Amino acid sequence: MDSAFSPEIIFTFVQGIFFILLFFFTLHTVFLTYHWFTYGSSKHISLVALTIYLSGGAILLLTFSVALNTLPV
Repeated sequence: MDSAFSPEIIFTFVQGIFFILLFFFTLHTVFLTYHWFTYGSSKHISLVALTIYLSGGAILLLTFSVALNTLPV
């Protein structure tokens, strides 16, 4: 029996989720950076926190991207 969802539709849906998450991550990073550098006690601590945050986010987004590219279409 054929599935109601073809692999192309599933891939497009998952790819859309990826781009939506990327958009919200970027938006959240902008707001977080503004908050840290405006209200933070030290610019150095804010920069270290931003570096850690971006490194962790980059690892997660790259993992999601690699997984997305290995989906059979």
